[in-house]
Amino acid sequence: MYYPKIVAGIDIGGTKTLIGLVDHSGSILVSQQFPTDIKDDPKTHIEKCIETLSNCMKQIGINDQSLYGIGVNVPGLADPNKGLLLHAPYSGWKNVPVKNNLQEKWPGIPIRIANDVNACALGELVFGKGKKFQNFLWVTISTGIGGGIIINRNIYEGEHFIAGEIGHLVVEWENGNLCGCGNSGCLEAHASGTAIAKMAEKEKLIPATAKNVAQLAYYGNKIALDIYRQAGEYIGRAFSYAANVLNPGAIIIGGGVSLSLDLLEPHIRNTFHSAVIDEKNKNIPILKTALGYEAGLIGAASLIYANE
Repeated sequence: MYYPKIVAGIDIGGTKTLIGLVDHSGSILVSQQFPTDIKDDPKTHIEKCIETLSNCMKQIGINDQSLYGIGVNVPGLADPNKGLLLHAPYSGWKNVPVKNNLQEKWPGIPIRIANDVNACALGELVFGKGKKFQNFLWVTISTGIGGGIIINRNIYEGEHFIAGEIGHLVVEWENGNLCGCGNSGCLEAHASGTAIAKMAEKEKLIPATAKNVAQLAYYGNKIALDIYRQAGEYIGRAFSYAANVLNPGAIIIGGGVSLSLDLLEPHIRNTFHSAVIDEKNKNIPILKTALGYEAGLIGAASLIYANE
């Protein structure tokens, strides 16, 4: 079969790595995944990525010359200019030359890397609901919480590539939960999937997972509903801070917790509307991603497609 443009996406997550081939319409032609083993040294992990991508290419019958580019998103701080994974907090990997390692196998093919959340924001810009906005904020609410900022249809990464850390806006000042970053009261410590699970454990909801809390909430469990109320109010507070600073055209939410956005949304909106300045900010749409579970893989491919 003839494919006009094929981009490889490599989505290196904290627990799994998803690799696939994506066409110019954002359709995933083939994908394979394997566990992200933090005990591996990073070069070994990149070698597994190369092997898996090669298998994907064989599966649909394309050769190296047919690859239009390779996009890689990484779970941590990235330097897209140098193609480096600077620091991955869950694995401890530092200064990994991702681009150079891949370039040894595929010389001459464009290779770009980015922080995972920024890649998702680009995926939404190129293939999702972000297509109709000049400026928007992408927020991943999953194990942790992160943000990607699109300004004038370009990703804004900041001077040191750390822009968009909405998960570390302080939303609780008096009795804030301790966050993994070392501070207390961060949004991530109060509204991420991990935070929801901790609240469930405290309330003796079993199993203590965000997914189970959502299921109980849908059945009308008052404790579960209250957990989602609290999380939604904290998210709304953080969104109001972001809206007052950035004035985005939209806020688009992805990640596992977004699957239960209907439980969160009324509380997000109530708190958001009470805290933002200017009527126009109050009308900023808060949307669920169009890309679903594949946002990371499609986002990785978008690192190439966004530069066309």
